[in-house]
Amino acid sequence: ATVQGLGAALGSFLSGRNAPAANNDNTCTTAAAAGGRRRGRVDWLEVFAFALHGGLLNGPIGHYWFEWLETNGPKSKSKSMLIDQLCVQPPLLFVMFVFLDMTKAAVREVQPSCARTLSTIGPTIVSSWRFWPLAVWATFKYLKKKHYTVALNLCSIAWTVYLSKGKKQ
Repeated sequence: ATVQGLGAALGSFLSGRNAPAANNDNTCTTAAAAGGRRRGRVDWLEVFAFALHGGLLNGPIGHYWFEWLETNGPKSKSKSMLIDQLCVQPPLLFVMFVFLDMTKAAVREVQPSCARTLSTIGPTIVSSWRFWPLAVWATFKYLKKKHYTVALNLCSIAWTVYLSKGKKQ
């Protein structure tokens, strides 16, 4: 994660093309769209996305893939490299670009999501207090301990249906 984050920060700083440039009207454009000037700034959203990808996907997958390739792959290092580069890396690059785009889009949605959440959380908490105490109490009172998880998961399905129905109205 650190290696990919550091690489993204250094690449962003050196290229300047992904660095956000502030306009007078408080909107953001890339340095290339702002006249191609190199700003020497770091695109921290990209750094975060690369670091997250490195820590959650690339690091673990790479570790286990290369362990497996060393143990079960061809004895020739050249053949192992060809298998890695021709068979494994193309799909992993596809997954990386999708992951980076999804991460950046999700981070951009944090502020609007918080605003939506704050507007609905009060009524949802009240509804939760009407539903969950009774569900948990009835489960503990009338069921055996081995059935708690199944019963509360069924309650959770009902709760999710209620929440989902409420969002659409």
